[in-house]
Amino acid sequence: MLRTCVVCCLLLISFGLKAQKKLQRMILAQDISLIQVNSANCFKIEMHTGQGNEVAIEAEIEGEYSQDLDLKVDVNGSTILIEAGFVPSFENPNDKLSAHKVISIMLKLTIPKNKNVEIYGTNSRVVIDGTYKEVNVALSDGVCQLNEVLGNVSVRTQSGSIGVLTKSAQIEANSKYGKVSLNLIPKGLPIYKLQTVTGNIELIKTE
Repeated sequence: MLRTCVVCCLLLISFGLKAQKKLQRMILAQDISLIQVNSANCFKIEMHTGQGNEVAIEAEIEGEYSQDLDLKVDVNGSTILIEAGFVPSFENPNDKLSAHKVISIMLKLTIPKNKNVEIYGTNSRVVIDGTYKEVNVALSDGVCQLNEVLGNVSVRTQSGSIGVLTKSAQIEANSKYGKVSLNLIPKGLPIYKLQTVTGNIELIKTE
């Protein structure tokens, strides 16, 4: 079988300020089953599902070193790996740790429905809505917000809070040292497994 056909188009938009840029890429996802997102360098991830058969990625990058940051998309068989960070040739006059303090990366992704998704990172804010086969999120002190997500969902954090907005779902929510709100959400088809060590879990029923 021929390797997945990938059509990438890259748009680089300069806003007049060297400290700000936007990157966009689009990938045909006909043979893609798993989308992996490394959110380690991102302060926010927004993920939605759409009607098309493409994965659309937009990165909004700000900060002193924005021109040294890039969006990396790798396709390996039926898997896409998406991440953003410094280009290999970047040489910070101080160190990369201090450089991370003055950058801001937000990723916006729109993917086809009924795909598998894995998002992992540290302190990112992850906001998800749409229809998926499976969603797995693993964060440290990052926050995860699930808005009317359909599919099998697993979220694990260390200290980050977890929020759910949905009409119905089968929910298993556990926080070892944090608080879990009263679950007034009727049972339904989506399955949510939510775990955190010290974070709080808030469950809200929508109309």
